[in-house]
Amino acid sequence: MIEKYFNKDLEPFLEKMKETIFEAYQNDVGNGDITTKAIVKPVTIKAVIRSKENGILAGVYEVRSLFEKLELKVKTFFNDGDEIEKNYIVMEIEGDARKIFQAERTALNFITRLSGIATETHKIASKTKLKVAATRKTLFTFNDKRAVTLGGGYTHRLGLFDQYLIKDNHISAVQKELNCDRNEAIKECIKRARKNNDRGIEIEVENFDETMTAAEEKPDMILLDNMKVSDMKKIAEKLKDSGIILEASGGITSKNVKEVEKTGVDIVSCGYLTHSSKPLDMTLEVLK
Repeated sequence: MIEKYFNKDLEPFLEKMKETIFEAYQNDVGNGDITTKAIVKPVTIKAVIRSKENGILAGVYEVRSLFEKLELKVKTFFNDGDEIEKNYIVMEIEGDARKIFQAERTALNFITRLSGIATETHKIASKTKLKVAATRKTLFTFNDKRAVTLGGGYTHRLGLFDQYLIKDNHISAVQKELNCDRNEAIKECIKRARKNNDRGIEIEVENFDETMTAAEEKPDMILLDNMKVSDMKKIAEKLKDSGIILEASGGITSKNVKEVEKTGVDIVSCGYLTHSSKPLDMTLEVLK
């Protein structure tokens, strides 16, 4: 059941991932790399991307697509999802030095960011039996989400289009519209989503009472937002036979995930994976 709702197929978005890195490259180059134009004459060189620390590799797909679009030869020595160590040569690029230099920073930005996300995801996922998912707090939606999966995590929603997630502001808007109390608004939100439901319905709640109110309408998932561990445990015990997936979110990291695991929830979502993961350090070096 969790796989159905939280592990989306990224295959249809692979071309979009390539477009994202190429757009970033175009923004960086602008009207031209004035330094390289002034200094570097047409010459064929070989360069390598080398890791400077251990981690999980991600972004090879995107970076390779950028270099190949610039008509450069690319040889990869590791694949996305591989575990790499310091001083590993990840890929070799051969061709016009000017093109390599123009794409260098964009390529490194992507491969280090995405590898950092994959590495941090692997770090937390290896510490818990819970499923670990990303959120929409992301810079490069599909690229970042893919990096999470490469680290052993789950995509969660890819965007606003693929799953219902009724949040606090939705509830507040309905409460204002109907001039009703919050519990009535919670029920009404779920009912409205169900009328058109061809996808999973999840609702975000903030305390025990809201959770029980939502559970009466039997959504597919309930998101326990920034709750105390004691409250999550109480809710999980109460709803253990309901068939509702319980997701915990809010300040969950590799440092406290074991504590959350003990509550009985099914999955945790972590915004920091995509908005605050430290890039995995790499460098591009010209071979002498």
